[in-house]
Formats: sequence, C-alpha cells, structure tokens
Amino acid sequence: MKAELTKIANAVYTAYRDLPKGFDKHVPVGRGASGSATSQVDKYAEDVVLRYLDEEGIELNVLSEEAGFVDRGSKRVLVIDPIDGTLNCTRGIPFFSVSLAIGKSRLSDCEHALVKNLFTGDAYYARRGGGSELNGHRIAVSKYIRDDAVFIMFDGVDAAPESERVKLLASRVRTMGCASLEMCLVAQGAVQAHYMNCTNFNRMIRVVDIAASCLILREAGGEIVDLEGNKLDMGFDLQDRKNFLAYGDPKVKELVLRR
Repeated sequence: MKAELTKIANAVYTAYRDLPKGFDKHVPVGRGASGSATSQVDKYAEDVVLRYLDEEGIELNVLSEEAGFVDRGSKRVLVIDPIDGTLNCTRGIPFFSVSLAIGKSRLSDCEHALVKNLFTGDAYYARRGGGSELNGHRIAVSKYIRDDAVFIMFDGVDAAPESERVKLLASRVRTMGCASLEMCLVAQGAVQAHYMNCTNFNRMIRVVDIAASCLILREAGGEIVDLEGNKLDMGFDLQDRKNFLAYGDPKVKELVLRR
C-alpha cells in the first residue's frame, strides 16, 4: 500500500501547489463530521482524495475529518486528515500536512501510514512490523538528555496547569500546531516528546489527527500513551478525543507522568 498512499498524498500535494493565487483558503464552508469548522482548503484537499480513490478504483472505506465515514464496501478504512494544521495553512505558516492511515477499526490495527508535509514535500511512511522512514531513509527516536531536550507541547488558554511543570523537563519548548508532523518529529528523534494536556474536550486530539503518525512513531521505537500512562488506542470515531504523551525514551514517560 505504500505506492497507493504515496500517490494519494502526491495528488493532494500537487493540487495544493497548483492552487490559484486568488484561492481563499480560510473561507469557511460549513462544519465537518467531527464538528470542527471546515475551511475551503480542507474541503478542496478532501475532494482530491475522494476523487482519486474513485478514479483509480481503490476499494477502501474512508474516515475523514470533513466527510465523516464513507462506506465504499471495503473491510479496511483509509483514515484521512486532508489538511492537518489548517490554521497554519490558512495563515501562511509553513507547517501543515496530509495524514493517511489504513486500518480496520482503531489505532491499534493500523497497518500502513503516510504523513506528507504539504509545504516541503517531505514524506514519512511506516508499515506495521517494517519500521519507519523519512523520504525513504530509516528513522528512529532519540534518547532524553535534560540539557539538550526539546519538547513539543500544547499551549495557550486551554493548557492544563500541569503543563508548566512539564515545561521544566526540557531545555526548549515548541508549539507547532500540526499534530501529525509534531509526532513525526518525535519519531525521527528531532524532539523528545509531544505532550498534550488540554482542559477543553473539543480541542483534544482526534483519531484522524494521529492515526498515521501514531504508527510512524511506534515503528520508529517510540510510544504514545494517555495521561494515565496506558498505551493509547482510539476507535475510528470522530467524537472521541484524548490528551496524550508521545515519546521516544521511556524515561520521558516516567518524568512527565509521575504523580
């Protein structure tokens, strides 16, 4: 399925690059199945994926942030976030992606995953049991060293108070605004953790945001857990949302989730 996912991601990448200069990416066009506002660029990217599946006769059901679940008569599901990091995309911040994963019904049974940075063109891919790669080269998580550690964290008005303590465990903290790419940075060892502790349920992570990057991280030697320390697993349900910790070195889990 690597070839198929690559072609789908490339179709979105090409379509995005070919957008006319006057295209108003930020214009709202309603609300998606997840309840989040849908911008014109979200709908545009999703339509590219759905049209490609139809034209190429690829028999996969679809779960997407905008369209919801689309039954196309398959036993497997393509979990899509057509534009992850929509706010970045619409404001000209060069950090957003298309996220694609194939599974049956939940995170734990995803078999293939691809995340493509729609600004740089970089592509992360993983196959269950086959490791993870960036642009065809194997990647792996890195060790935690306090004086050199970089954490990516959810921040802002809805950040839980506990986040302030977690910030002190890193030398530097970043907030990037695209969960799929943020988790891929953990997978490639560029950062040592991605921590989300949000007090607003509606802003917590959804399965479409992380289905692909979760497999990429785990195949790179890392893990993602809920804030009780349990291995994170989510059904293919747009209404479910979670806080989480993604990490490479188990020492990060011990430090972040200590009670």
